[in-house]
Amino acid sequence: MRAPEARYLIARSATNPADLKGFLLFQMVLEETMDDYIMAKAAYCYEIQLVPDARGHGIGEFLMNLLGEIGAYWEMDKVMLTVFKANKGAFRFYTDKLGFELDEISPGACLSALQARRFDYEILSKPCSSKK
Repeated sequence: MRAPEARYLIARSATNPADLKGFLLFQMVLEETMDDYIMAKAAYCYEIQLVPDARGHGIGEFLMNLLGEIGAYWEMDKVMLTVFKANKGAFRFYTDKLGFELDEISPGACLSALQARRFDYEILSKPCSSKK
């Protein structure tokens, strides 16, 4: 969280700026692909947290969409994140609500079902806002 490359999006109350509602921690990184000679430019969401009373009001969706716009501005290929399989609510949020899909390097996408079961996470991604 203290890496010099780390960037934060901070959500605050509109009426009381001292009232923090949550944050999104991200970095612009080069991520591997299934092609040994190609790296993808990614806006990688390392963490998103909202206080309980801020959940369900669109703040998480807003922060993730803003990250996509930032990634597009800086000409990143995609937004990426890692989600634990056990966190079914987060998995549904990212896939059903925000349109993320298994990334090509996610265990569930590049390994057999038997091999993928050994992993407790998946890597999700979607193209940045202005990318097709």
